[in-house]
Amino acid sequence: MKNLLFLLFFSSIMFLSHAQQRQMKELGLEDKLLHKDYTPKSIFKIPQTRILKAKYPAIDMHMHAPRGGNLDSAAIALLKNMDETGIQKTILFCGTGKEFDRLAAVFGKHSDRIELWCGFDLSAGPAPALVELERCVKLGAKGVGEISDKGDGLRGSKPTMHIDDPRMDFILEKLADLKLPMNIHVGDPKWMYEPMDEHNDLLFEALYYRLDNKNDILDLPGMIGTLERAVKKHPRTTFIACHFMNQTYDLDQLGKMLDKYPNLFSDVSQREAYVAAIPRFAKQFMEKYADRLVYGTDQGYSLSMYRNTFHIWETLDEHFYAWDVSNTRWPLSGLGLSDATLKKFYRENALKILRK
Repeated sequence: MKNLLFLLFFSSIMFLSHAQQRQMKELGLEDKLLHKDYTPKSIFKIPQTRILKAKYPAIDMHMHAPRGGNLDSAAIALLKNMDETGIQKTILFCGTGKEFDRLAAVFGKHSDRIELWCGFDLSAGPAPALVELERCVKLGAKGVGEISDKGDGLRGSKPTMHIDDPRMDFILEKLADLKLPMNIHVGDPKWMYEPMDEHNDLLFEALYYRLDNKNDILDLPGMIGTLERAVKKHPRTTFIACHFMNQTYDLDQLGKMLDKYPNLFSDVSQREAYVAAIPRFAKQFMEKYADRLVYGTDQGYSLSMYRNTFHIWETLDEHFYAWDVSNTRWPLSGLGLSDATLKKFYRENALKILRK
């Protein structure tokens, strides 16, 4: 039955009434319009605000360095787009080893605007990882990220470990000694763990990143548990749980963590579209935790990407689409964050982290 469901998913739009299916067939669309190609445009005659630049100077706390192409050209393009959109500084995740060296040689020339963060090379265990970390710091690394664990252990770790593993303790304490914050990705959005069926309202994105068929990994609550134990055990270390800690389906859970642990922050990168589906509740949450959330993108550095994020955070516009910040087919709405929250969210909270 599941195989049949997926076949229908890729060959037609599944969840239509019989009458709608007949109409689609009569129009010749039933076997031609694939959902992956469905990019609707709103025809509502309602206000739509064009924002070219962030309302206040912003620090992008989550961007990955480009891996290919001409790095000098990439750096110039990044800085140009930062200038045009009001991004004061970008935190750039650069990996480890030769890759870090290669990226640092180019982007490190712009240290007033681009801050380099390194990763963890856990392929030989925690001890060599610490040696590499200290080497990267000498070359200019100011933080660590994005460290990722989607349930099967920290990426590249041998032996496999989660962030709360006792073997990670001395590394996390060293981060505190060196005043290095860490950006960490735990789990994935809840929809990826749900059955891939007609009740999954993010099915058309979740299917590509599904985790429901992986029985040998920790589930999302289990992953949040690993992070909480690490955050609690290492109160001197600053943790930034990226992507709203993958709790956009239940922001109150993130709020409870923020209430308990002053060394925990969260970035909002690549989850704008999820909270733009619940703008009123999300605004209440972001205003309440305005001191603990930081702006981030994680989606390249095009002008339209930056501007679409500002559109979501700053306006009260309704029913719009922004495909370079959204993989969903949900129409989006702006949150209209207050000026006081925008100032903290865009810049002030980041400065608190970067100066620790």
